Amino acid sequence: MRARAFFGRLAGVLRGFGFKQWFLLVLNVVLVAASLASAVGLGMVSNTLGDLRRAEAFRGESDMRFAQTATYFPVGQGKEESDILAFRQALDAKLVEQSLEAPENGSLYIDAYSTSAAVTVSSDNSGSVQAEAVAVGGEFFYFHPLPLRSGSYISSDDLMDDLVVLDETLAWRLFGGVELTGMTLSINGQPFVVSGVISRETDFATRQAYSGEAGLFMSYSALKRLADTTTISCYEIILPDPITGFALGVVQEKFPAETADTVENSSRYSLGHLLSVIGSFGQRSMRVNGVIYPHWENAARLTEDYAALLLILCVLFALCPMTFAAVIAVRCLVRTYRKVKKAVPEKVEAAIEQRREERLEREYEKKAGGE
Repeated sequence: MRARAFFGRLAGVLRGFGFKQWFLLVLNVVLVAASLASAVGLGMVSNTLGDLRRAEAFRGESDMRFAQTATYFPVGQGKEESDILAFRQALDAKLVEQSLEAPENGSLYIDAYSTSAAVTVSSDNSGSVQAEAVAVGGEFFYFHPLPLRSGSYISSDDLMDDLVVLDETLAWRLFGGVELTGMTLSINGQPFVVSGVISRETDFATRQAYSGEAGLFMSYSALKRLADTTTISCYEIILPDPITGFALGVVQEKFPAETADTVENSSRYSLGHLLSVIGSFGQRSMRVNGVIYPHWENAARLTEDYAALLLILCVLFALCPMTFAAVIAVRCLVRTYRKVKKAVPEKVEAAIEQRREERLEREYEKKAGGE
C-alpha cells in the first residue's frame, strides 16, 4: 500500500511537469540508457581476452582460489632457465609452509616462460622469409591456447626440441598450405620439423597489438642453441591465492618491482585496478624501465584502457539521472511531509471534538437517568 501511494504521488508530480521538466526527464532516460550501454561494453571488453582467464580453467572444480600473474623483464636483464627452476623450488617450499597440498597426481601451479627474436626461415618450396620466433618453455600454450589448424602444439614433455609451430601466414609463405605436420624447414640454417599450424587471435585488441606479418613458435632451448645470448623476457604462472595478494607477493618476492614488471591478470578488470589505471592514465604510456612487452601484454593493456574509459563514462552518464531521481524523491517526500503535517492536527482536533461530544452525551444521559 505504501509503495502504491508513493507511485501515485510520483505520478501526480509527473502530471505537473512542464516542457522543461519533460525535457529533463527524456534527457535522463537517454543518459540511463547510455550508462547501461557503457556497463555492457565494459563487460564485453573485460571478456575479450581469454588468455587472462586461464586461472579459472586451472581451478576447475576445486574450492581453492588461484591467481594468474605475468612478469616481464627489461632488455638486457632477462632470466635463465636456472632462475625459473630456483623460483619453482622456492615456491614449493612456500606452499608447504602455507599447508597447501597438491591433489593426487596433480600440481598446485603451472607456469611458462618465453622470449622472442627475429629469425630467417626457409623451406625447399620457398626462399628465405624473415619471421618473429617466440621461444617458449613450460606450458606456454596452456596460457595462450591459439586455435590449431593442424597438428599439435609443442610442450616441455617433447623428447626433442626441434619441433616448431607455424602461424598461418608463415605456413602459406613457406609451403602454400596448413596441413604441414612432419614437414621440414630451416631456421637460421638449422633443420626443424613442423609440429602444427595455428591461427592468430581475431579479437580487436590483439589485431592492433600484433605487428608481425609471419611468426612461429619454437622451444626456448632450441633458440638458445641458435643464439647463446638469448634470455627469458616473460614468465607466467598460475598458483594458489588463499588470501588476496598472496600469489602476487610470492612472485614479486623473487622478481622485485625494481627489476621487473609483474601484473596479476586475474584481477585486471576489477574496480580497484581500473581505478589505478585511471589514476596513472598518462604515465602508463611512458616506458622508462627498459621492458618491451610482448603483443599479448600490449593487447591486455589496450583493453584495460578501454575498460577504464567505459567505467568513467558509465559513472558520468549515471550521475545526472541519479541526481534527477534524488530531486524527485525529495520533492515527493516534502509533499508527503506537508500533507501529513497538515492532516495530523486536523485528525487530532477531530478526535478531541469527538471525545468532548461523547463526554457531553454521557453527562446528559446521566442527568436524564437521575430525573
